[in-house]
Amino acid sequence: MNDSYPTLEESVLVVVKAVAARRARHRADPTYAMLTVSAIAERVTGITLPPRQGREDWWLVGRVLDEIDDVDFSVWYIPESRRIGLSRRERPVLVTSKPPFDNPYYYDGLRRKWIDAATGEVVADPNVTSAPRSGQQPTANSQ
Repeated sequence: MNDSYPTLEESVLVVVKAVAARRARHRADPTYAMLTVSAIAERVTGITLPPRQGREDWWLVGRVLDEIDDVDFSVWYIPESRRIGLSRRERPVLVTSKPPFDNPYYYDGLRRKWIDAATGEVVADPNVTSAPRSGQQPTANSQ
């Protein structure tokens, strides 16, 4: 394995070439003939990353984000032979908890609001059943 690594300028150039290749693929596809060059450019973008060594002589230098095909690619580069490669990248799975079914309301800690489980609408605090009397502090269990 060679110790040479890509410079930042090389990494930027490689990512630009990878993005250009994805955009050209979409322009050549008759399915996307109705999209302008600008529309394709808005939906296919690239991100340059600090070079990170991979297997053999490959270096990870960036990402291509393709919203048209709804796919992300890792951009790989071998500086000695100036080879560029793309690999499909699996998107992280977003895990969200489901609201409890036995209660018509649940507390969304992120929004700091009570939510109606059936509709998803924000509701007033279901634990407060009456307004506090004057001079009295409201509590979560006031009756």
